[in-house]
Amino acid sequence: MRIRLSLPLLAALLLAGCAGDVPPPPQPAFYVDLARPGSALDPTSATEIINAYRQREGLAPLAWDAGLASIAQAAAASLAARGDLQDGGKGDLDRALAMGGFSPRVVRRSVSGGYHSFADAFSGWRGAPMHDAVLRAKGGRLFAIAAHAQPGSRHRVYWVMLVSER
Repeated sequence: MRIRLSLPLLAALLLAGCAGDVPPPPQPAFYVDLARPGSALDPTSATEIINAYRQREGLAPLAWDAGLASIAQAAAASLAARGDLQDGGKGDLDRALAMGGFSPRVVRRSVSGGYHSFADAFSGWRGAPMHDAVLRAKGGRLFAIAAHAQPGSRHRVYWVMLVSER
């Protein structure tokens, strides 16, 4: 017995077979929910976005610095453990910068909490004069950003951005 299929029916069957197991496209790193366990900030994406912003402002690009990233991560974790942004971790952060070979006088900092994605944080920073001044630090050469999730805490995600002139 021979089965005859019309061309439109054959095309529909082929398309139906293809549509079942297609995963959704990956979410851009800019929008990853950093409050979710296992999520992490993408330094490459952050660098591209911040440098595009700086370029529009006529400023030199920043380079990601692993040493600053380590300091920022420790500071964000400390803030999250305390559940407090009140002093921005100033004393601890100054000591960590000095121990890492950075003069606290040439490192601008932005400390914030509550943003779940880099997109949210970046948008919030641009809209707040004190945070935007760190993004647009004229003498900035090196930078790092850390986000630390603390489930059940007031802010859930704690952010530290450091921009150094060195």
